[in-house]
Amino acid sequence: MSRIGFLKKKWVLALLGLVIVIGGVSFYNWHKNESLGVDGRKDYCAEATEPPLSMSTLEISVTDDSPSAMKELLADAPILTRDPTVILTPGTPMLAHPIRMHTGQDFNECPHWLLPNYDAAGHLVQMVDYVYDYPHKYVRFAYAGTIFPGDPRYSNPFPYLSAEQAKALLKSVRGVDAKANPAPELVFLPLNVGVPQQPGPAYNWRGGGAVPSDPIWLLAATDGRDYLIGTDQRVYTLHDIPWS
Repeated sequence: MSRIGFLKKKWVLALLGLVIVIGGVSFYNWHKNESLGVDGRKDYCAEATEPPLSMSTLEISVTDDSPSAMKELLADAPILTRDPTVILTPGTPMLAHPIRMHTGQDFNECPHWLLPNYDAAGHLVQMVDYVYDYPHKYVRFAYAGTIFPGDPRYSNPFPYLSAEQAKALLKSVRGVDAKANPAPELVFLPLNVGVPQQPGPAYNWRGGGAVPSDPIWLLAATDGRDYLIGTDQRVYTLHDIPWS
């Protein structure tokens, strides 16, 4: 082989090696960005501000935030919109966590306790939402939403998928298992859905998670990625979400 041919071959191999290195770094960074990591799951609740106190503001001290204790605490809490003539049966409250929220307001920055209420026939007819300011150990009533017949949630339990169902769906669709640590958690996301008159960038999103009372499951998988299981029972990566 001539000296020129040798140098050409050496140059081609060096260039190929550089391409492989750059491609590997790009793949690593892409893969790395598919996991929130520990810091990505943190909230800014301790730094958030609450709305001014008023007659409609209801704050309740929390001494035990286990689900059973929260059920007892929230089921007995007065709700301004509650009809005293209607008897509702409280279900197990669930905690929804904010992801990538940083607005300075406690409604967006803090977790929410969600208390489902059922009628005598077992239909989900009301969702009561409490902002949980865990640094100061209290919950603040946010709102109570009525669920009417015809709403898909009306005949379903809450959450609409259990953690076990979410993990099974992840395994079925992606072929990977969910890790035990961090555990699956319900989350809500910064999604600008908007309204019909002024649709936001995420207006056509149908996966849920746009508000605290409609959370979706966040699962850390054994392949190193985080997945979100939408209320539409589809499996999403972080790159699939129309973040605001």
